[in-house]
Amino acid sequence: MELLHAVAFLPLVVAAIPLLLAFHLTLPLLAEADRALARLAGANAPRALPPGKLWAWLRGRVVQAAFWKQDVPLVLGGTLLSAVGFFVAGIGGILVGVLAVGPFIASPEQPLEVSLRDLVGWSYSATSFGQIWWLEPIALVCLIILLGLLLAIGHLRCRMTAALSRPDEEARLAALAAEVGHLTSGRATLVDAFDAERARIERELHDGAQQRLVAAAMHLGAAELHAGRLAGIGSPAGREAGPVVAPAGVIPSDSSGNPASTGRQAEALAALRADVRSAQEEVEASLRSLRETVHGIRPAILTERGLAPALRDLAGRAPLPTSVTVVGGDDDLAAITSPVATTVYFAVAEALTNAAKYAGPAAQARVEMVVTADGLTVTVGDDGAGGADPLFPGSTGLAGMTQRVESVGGRLLIDSPPGGGTRLTLTAPLIPPWARG
Repeated sequence: MELLHAVAFLPLVVAAIPLLLAFHLTLPLLAEADRALARLAGANAPRALPPGKLWAWLRGRVVQAAFWKQDVPLVLGGTLLSAVGFFVAGIGGILVGVLAVGPFIASPEQPLEVSLRDLVGWSYSATSFGQIWWLEPIALVCLIILLGLLLAIGHLRCRMTAALSRPDEEARLAALAAEVGHLTSGRATLVDAFDAERARIERELHDGAQQRLVAAAMHLGAAELHAGRLAGIGSPAGREAGPVVAPAGVIPSDSSGNPASTGRQAEALAALRADVRSAQEEVEASLRSLRETVHGIRPAILTERGLAPALRDLAGRAPLPTSVTVVGGDDDLAAITSPVATTVYFAVAEALTNAAKYAGPAAQARVEMVVTADGLTVTVGDDGAGGADPLFPGSTGLAGMTQRVESVGGRLLIDSPPGGGTRLTLTAPLIPPWARG
């Protein structure tokens, strides 16, 4: 018998499986229809169905958390509110209809009886409109109440649809966390790449162009020396002093004693020496400029000796009198990482440049750095005119300085009252947040 029952119910089970699957797939569509109706009513119910991807969206939607957190509660809640709305509309509509039509159908042949005998023991029978006209205002009041209830149910449904259509908070937070992670990783990559590029440019300029300019200056100095010797060979004093051995590869001047030839040689040698000397001066000036450029890209003292000696060296190079005070243990100073040290160094350099430019000719600057295991604080102040405003449209330097400090997890505060000097306070960790692992 059990086998016969199983065989008898097998077609029902087979037919129920696709129906259940179809019902499962229709829930997201019903929820999307509720969202569309809510949008027509002015509610903020974002569309979950992407355009042109119905079947792919359905297959993916039913296995996502949003299906159980949004679509199923939305369909169930919408069904419940629809049932409540139909019930209220039906009962209220019948009541309003009876109250509104009753006075018009009352007659001696068919009297209208209003009875509240079960509640208050009161009943009333009317045979004409004039006897029961007061039911019309009651019908109007009931109609207003009915419409208010239906509007409240509709408003509640729109609120529910909007609340259940917002993006999943957990998914949104996870996406934001992932985005923050990507941005942090990208910032770390950019800062590391920028620092490495600084080091590469400094190394190539120091080992390449700078060494070549040094060699060129030495060769020009040697050429000037040789030109001086040639001038001595062609002069009368040189002939009287006896034979002079010319430098290797140099052809001696004419010793025939021809005054015209000797004069032309002397003039040519003098012009040659002047040109060589001028070229040597240009090369030496280029070398000095290159050294300043290399120092501005990445000072060697910052890499070799650390931030504190680099700040003292920077104060010595500053265009206005600058004092430097450093407070901190050797271990804490050694713990300052390269990105932080580079950022702080160039921030102080820019602050001193701004002080020399805007503080006034008699201004003085001071740099104070306090380093602990928790981080460092650098204060750059001057006794100039003040009035620096980082929000001023032309203050791009201060804005850029703030962004560079923030790139290593630091903060820059600017206090510059008019007439009270400028004070920049820079705080930063010893290790950037993105380099802590």
